[in-house]
Amino acid sequence: MQRSRLAVLLFLPLALATGCPAPQCQGTACDGSDAGVDAGADAGVDSGTVDTGDFAATGPYANCHFIQGTTGTLCGELGGFDLSACQLPTLGGVGQEGVFTTLGRIDQNDGGVRYFTQSHSLRNDGGVETFNGWATLSPTMNLTKQFDNDTWFVSRHTTSRLADGGTLNVTVGYAGCSAQDTNHFTGCYAVCRNGESSEVGTFKAARIVPARNESEANGLTLVSETPVVDQYDSSYFYGLPVDVYVTKSHAYVVSLESSYQGWGGLSVYDVSDPAHPRLVNQISAENGYWNGVWAKGDALYVASGKHGVITFDISNPANPVLTPVQVQENVDAHTVFVEGNQLYAMGDPTRIYDISNPRAPRLLGRYVPPGAESYPYAYVHDAFVYQGRMYSYYWSYGMQISDVSRLSDTQGPTPLGAYRYAVNADGSPMLSHASSHAGAVGTYVDRLIAFEGGEGWGAHLRVLDVTDPTQVKLISRYRLREEASIHNMILDEARKRLYIAYYQEGVRVLDVANPAQPREIGYFNTFRSEDPMRGLGFYDGAIGIRVPRTPDVSSANAGLLYVVDTSRGLLILRETK
Repeated sequence: MQRSRLAVLLFLPLALATGCPAPQCQGTACDGSDAGVDAGADAGVDSGTVDTGDFAATGPYANCHFIQGTTGTLCGELGGFDLSACQLPTLGGVGQEGVFTTLGRIDQNDGGVRYFTQSHSLRNDGGVETFNGWATLSPTMNLTKQFDNDTWFVSRHTTSRLADGGTLNVTVGYAGCSAQDTNHFTGCYAVCRNGESSEVGTFKAARIVPARNESEANGLTLVSETPVVDQYDSSYFYGLPVDVYVTKSHAYVVSLESSYQGWGGLSVYDVSDPAHPRLVNQISAENGYWNGVWAKGDALYVASGKHGVITFDISNPANPVLTPVQVQENVDAHTVFVEGNQLYAMGDPTRIYDISNPRAPRLLGRYVPPGAESYPYAYVHDAFVYQGRMYSYYWSYGMQISDVSRLSDTQGPTPLGAYRYAVNADGSPMLSHASSHAGAVGTYVDRLIAFEGGEGWGAHLRVLDVTDPTQVKLISRYRLREEASIHNMILDEARKRLYIAYYQEGVRVLDVANPAQPREIGYFNTFRSEDPMRGLGFYDGAIGIRVPRTPDVSSANAGLLYVVDTSRGLLILRETK
């Protein structure tokens, strides 16, 4: 998508642009190591060192291939794969139940390669199974599983009606080739439409089990757990919960619409007694996309995919009502962030509002940094504003640093520097190998340190010295399993603790007093494979997190962690050390 360079040069209201969805996966297939610091050679590395991204492009993941020319009933089925060069006997020990995350490598007809992430949940207890974005709840989906001492094969069959009255039959098959251990294996996959292959490639898969011999928790205890369900019928989910903000002794949880979990919207919980949260209100997104939430004073801001920023009056915190003044636009606002008298809405592009009057936001302008307008997948997912600088996380484009200390109707952000990832040999971006997704920034004596997290296979935490934005330095990393990903984080600058919502790795608490050596001091594993609707997508588990402090909240709510898990809902945790 092309963007006008005018957005960079002039900070003036422009014609509305069509929003683009966040690139959470690529390819039509979207239809454990030890925890620790990876400092070593990275420690003290200057900005001239190339960051090669989150994972390496090593060629096909398995010694199998789709049999070209396979058509009809064999397309996407076990007989449509050549597994003669595989180590099939190793598959006998691979787990047949649980949640599996996969990294797929697509072999394109033009010789190119693309990657995608996906997830599946396989069960033998009669519960709902998920595979490649579908669930067995759907009457038009059938799942076939073939497991024995030398076979690991699953295929998904779906049928749908086309606009012209025709029928589309889709088969997606995953055939194991060899296993590295009981929880990791590789293989081939194919997507077939009406008996013809439309996408083929190889994959690596990991079964999500407790890693590193961990218990459920260390340094954190569960205060309460509240599923996000429909207030009129608790047997139904209320969308897919993704973010939370806590103020006025209330927790505001936003949920996405989901084919299997409802339309979603805003759920309001009275958390004056954190051990017993009480659902007091729900507002439907009405088939919309509500993904982020923030508050200032008596105003609550919701990031929506269809109408930009939606503003509610929470003078009565249990009863949010739309304010008379709205700045809704027919564009995407993926996340929101408030600093001082400015509200930042990230999406396509970043939009900045004056909220001197919190319940009457006023649009100052839109911003796209130089170069991003022509860069593939340069989608701004989130931003963090600190000491007059905005740190924007632009997916494959990296982290952009801009001066926002003098914003006005005519003065917009000024680009200061960036942290970029590596490019391919031909100069093209390594689109699949790194993603700048979210972060936080703090002061360390005379240095500014940024914590930047990616989202995707192999994504991890980067610790960056951003004191000089023109010479950003990578000083350390914190990695867990490559098959799990980071979503959001909160920095307690005074205590030098970083709280991370780490999807399938749950909540992670790091001591970052020494930024060159982040040290894990606590965790809570929110992810359980048996929870309902696991495996619908790669981004599954602990997704939203807040750590409210006084005077923003009462003493009863201070010092607690408010976490949103995509299945379990709102979890309130307490630190024990």
